This record gives sequence, C-alpha cells and structure tokens, in this order.
Amino acid sequence: MIDVGHGLATLISKNGKGVLYDTGNRWKGGSVAETNILPFIRWRNIEVEQIIISHGDEDHRGGLERLSQAFPQASVRESSASASLPCLGGVAWRWQDLNFSVLWPNKLADRPSNDDSCVVRIDDGKFSVLLTGDIEAAAERNLVSRYRQKLQSTLMQVPHHGSNTSSTGPFLRAVNPEMSIASASRFNKWHLPARKIVNRYRDANLAWRDTAHSGQLTARFYDDYWSINGLREQLFPRWYHRRFGVSDDNE
Repeated sequence: MIDVGHGLATLISKNGKGVLYDTGNRWKGGSVAETNILPFIRWRNIEVEQIIISHGDEDHRGGLERLSQAFPQASVRESSASASLPCLGGVAWRWQDLNFSVLWPNKLADRPSNDDSCVVRIDDGKFSVLLTGDIEAAAERNLVSRYRQKLQSTLMQVPHHGSNTSSTGPFLRAVNPEMSIASASRFNKWHLPARKIVNRYRDANLAWRDTAHSGQLTARFYDDYWSINGLREQLFPRWYHRRFGVSDDNE
C-alpha cells in the first residue's frame, strides 16, 4: 500500500510485473501518481500490466491518466458502465499464478460511487488479500449475504479509509483478517480513520496498521508465512516511537 495521503493506491507485484489497484489523487498541475506512485514503481523497476479502478472518486482514480501514459500497454478495469474492461462481480482471472476474483459490484454504474467500488479478492492458494475500495455498510451487507465465510482473507484493505460509513461488525467477522491496513493522511480534515472504527477493530482483536502512522506498508508472502513492514518505522524507528505530544489518531 503506497503512501498517497488521502486516497488509495495498492501495488501487487510479482516477477517484476505489477497490478495497481487505484491511482491516488490529482490536483491542478499535478498528481500523486507523479510525486509518489511512479517514482516507487520505477525504483522497483516494475512493469505495470493491469490497473484496477475501484470507483469514480478522484482520490482513487486521479492518477489514472498519468499512469496510463507511463504504461500504455496496461489494461484498465473499472466498475463503470462505459468501461471497456468491466470490474463486475463474478469476473475472475489468473495473473502470475495469483487468482483474482471480483466480488462486487453486482451491476455497473454510470458514475460509480462508494458502494459501487470494485471489491477484489486475491489469493495464491494459501494467503489472500481483500481490496475493498470505499464500500459502505450496504455493500458490506450484500457481500456478507452472498459470500459469508468465503470472504475470509489474510489481509484486508480497510474500507473507505476507516470511515464511520463502513467496517460493520458482521463484515469484519466474515473477513476476519489477520491484518487490516488503512490508507489515510495524517491530520486530515475528515478525521480518518475515525476513532470509533479503529476501536471497533481493536475490540474485535483485529490487528490494525495505517499509512498515516506507518507510511508505505509492504506485505511479503512466502511459502509458509507472511510479513508486513511500514516504511516510516524502518527509516525512523526512534522518531516514530516518540509522540512529541501528538495524538495517535486523527481525532
């Protein structure tokens, strides 16, 4: 999970190839794709072959144009009705010996909003990752009703940056992740992740990490185990553990 501030960009990489789930935000004259995403991808010398856009919000699709320029061969999958390659429940494919399964949405939208987010589960036969975009309570209820325990995943991207709109109890129990990771900026105006949501995960004994505190989060999967590291903690371990009067969250 690349640290893009408020927004989302998650890179799945294997054998020098990559799939990018969401592309972060953009603004007048620039984008996080230019400042954060592309420098990291180029440093890792990864060729992006596929781009998945969860939904239409700018903080998720803002960097698409720039990344499509950088990787013109990359396919683009979206939950939009106008998409040439749809991201729709029931669609599945295999890439680099990884299984990609789209669980949601159940229909395409002209202007995909939060609850139209493309939810993708990726598994290698042993470990799994659930990417949720910005789904809210209604989509979570539908997913639990349709899939129940089939939602269980090793890692889960926390829906909607840890907003109060999402992470309902039944959904968390169904996914039951070993680690939950949230993309959020420090001291953002939306106060995300919400304190109530972070506490909900903790009360359910679900491990939590976020980019606001850890910076870029990198999960590595091996034959019999997996690991996760935060870039900020690796670079500045002593600084990271000091608080300097700063609250642990955004509220």
